[in-house]
Amino acid sequence: MKKFLMMAALLVATLTVSAQDYNWAVGVRGGVFNGLTVKKNLGDNAMEAGLSLNANFTNFDVTYQWQQPVITDGFHLYYGLGAYLGLAEQYLGLGAEGVVGLEYQIPNAPIAFSVDYRPTFNVLGGFGNSNFYNFGLGVKYCF
Repeated sequence: MKKFLMMAALLVATLTVSAQDYNWAVGVRGGVFNGLTVKKNLGDNAMEAGLSLNANFTNFDVTYQWQQPVITDGFHLYYGLGAYLGLAEQYLGLGAEGVVGLEYQIPNAPIAFSVDYRPTFNVLGGFGNSNFYNFGLGVKYCF
């Protein structure tokens, strides 16, 4: 009975934790692709756009993300799908993108940190291979 009550309390606590406490966030992401990000929270979900720069190309992406609280207050798991448009010298690329990551928003501060994995699959264009090693770290200003 004690185990059942503990599991029920944990379930209720998990379901009552809200999404992030901010509406918008702007920041930077470093990794294979370095760039700027803008995120709009939509309650339990979010939209995020990024402009990434590399020595050889520029990439613009948009992802729709599902978010859920994990671990403790301030931590959120996010995962989603989206698309990207890339430009490199004479090439134009278009593809699908996935994302899975963990974000931590500092309590009572407008700063959030994230670590994520964003694999891409090139669908159209002269980019050649898809990118399955796109790991990154980010920091965002939240408002």
